[in-house]
Amino acid sequence: MSLHTDTVPVVRESASRRVASAVDAGTQHSVPAALATWLAHHDFPDLRSRSHEGVTPLMLASLHGEDDVVAALLEAGVPVDALDDEGNHALWYACLAGAPATILRLVEAGIEIDHANDSDITCLMQAAASGRVEVMQLLLSLGASEGLYAPDGRNAFDMAADRGFELLRTARRLGEEKHGGLRPAIGADRLRFVSDKAA
Repeated sequence: MSLHTDTVPVVRESASRRVASAVDAGTQHSVPAALATWLAHHDFPDLRSRSHEGVTPLMLASLHGEDDVVAALLEAGVPVDALDDEGNHALWYACLAGAPATILRLVEAGIEIDHANDSDITCLMQAAASGRVEVMQLLLSLGASEGLYAPDGRNAFDMAADRGFELLRTARRLGEEKHGGLRPAIGADRLRFVSDKAA
């Protein structure tokens, strides 16, 4: 998107026309029609093109959990280890989506499971910091290293614990707000709400 002060009418070609013209021009002769349509629909002119912030077709398909598209892209020969502008690869995006089939496919394709982005954060750390325990378990089962540390000195388990404490604090605050400043207390026979002043 460009920022212009003038308004200029733009005529956009439909995705099907772009695909047809690309196929006719012979620029995508080896790309299956369904994949060419997907690329055009997402404004990628070809397999190796990039969108905003350096996102590749493989990264976008991984983010959306579109495992069939990921498989087709890998079969078409896209580089599995391409990095976006922040140093993330397709596995990072698959972990954001929580897409186990795509995570497995990318690891089987040889993507580096312990790759650290430009901020020195790995996919395992990202999953931990965002509370995605199921993604953490999958990555660990596939061989991700638990012994790597972020620049702040925390490893993935430290990040998961911090996330857990954050969730507990938020839950407590929400409970207090809902019950007018009362906090939950478990008595011998039932759950009741008490004031911090009375405790």
